[in-house]
Amino acid sequence: NISRKGGLMDLLIEKDGQARRLSELGLYNITVDDSSPAVDISTRTVKGRNGRIFDGLTYTEKTIEVKARLTVPTMEAFFDKKDELNRYVLGDDGFYITKMHPERDDLYEFELAGQTTGELNLGTIPHIAWKYRYKVVNNGSVEYEFIGKSSAGLKYNVSFGFVTAELPYGETVPKDLTLSTNTFDYAGTATLSQLEVPFIVELTANAQQTNFFLEIDERRFTYNHTQTPIQAGDKLMLRGIETRLFTGSIGDNVNNRTNFEYFVIKPKANKKIPWSSNFKGTIKIIGFKELYK
Repeated sequence: NISRKGGLMDLLIEKDGQARRLSELGLYNITVDDSSPAVDISTRTVKGRNGRIFDGLTYTEKTIEVKARLTVPTMEAFFDKKDELNRYVLGDDGFYITKMHPERDDLYEFELAGQTTGELNLGTIPHIAWKYRYKVVNNGSVEYEFIGKSSAGLKYNVSFGFVTAELPYGETVPKDLTLSTNTFDYAGTATLSQLEVPFIVELTANAQQTNFFLEIDERRFTYNHTQTPIQAGDKLMLRGIETRLFTGSIGDNVNNRTNFEYFVIKPKANKKIPWSSNFKGTIKIIGFKELYK
């Protein structure tokens, strides 16, 4: 038995307010290979001491390689297709790409040699976007390798690659999360820090108060100011590097009333993040996302 011929993946490109799948651009037999994030390890040596002292590591970038096939009827059509691919694949600014996979698992079944012929038409197969995406830039040119001419037209192998533009992780689409029970879900495999991802913790008061705390994943933020109590309806915006108090539409920096804490959410085996607070009001995480190595 042999497996069916044809790549089963697709890639969604979101750029300049438009979203296109590679299959919609005429590519098929698509494979998408994303690497683990590259690591920059910092160490130092001390005279008279064997070995090295570990000073930490930094994940720097992740690469995503794409290979596919293209068939066109004429050379003129090939040149037009090159221009169209360059529009979506190349660029100076970062954009998002998302791997896609077929809805139907039976596409992976085995069948007898010669049972079917030809290649899968991805344009007719429903695909599902994967749970996270990458913010990337192209890391080189689009390469074309001429295979030959067939009854379908001129065939080429196409290859190009991307490298992450900011975080070296896959990212879920940001959302707003209201904290209610004593835990919230985090399924990511990389640490989410306010110093790297600008999510905001929003506290909206429903009663007068002068001091309180908010603890998320063992990092505790405290607020204390007895001279000017927070009133019902006031909002505190905790940005990690700054805390602003909004009374109506006016926001003031109130860092000096806090302990200057920022939040770091770390992956857990049970995918649950503990939190607690004595704040009287509603607590939300604005721009919450999950990161994947």
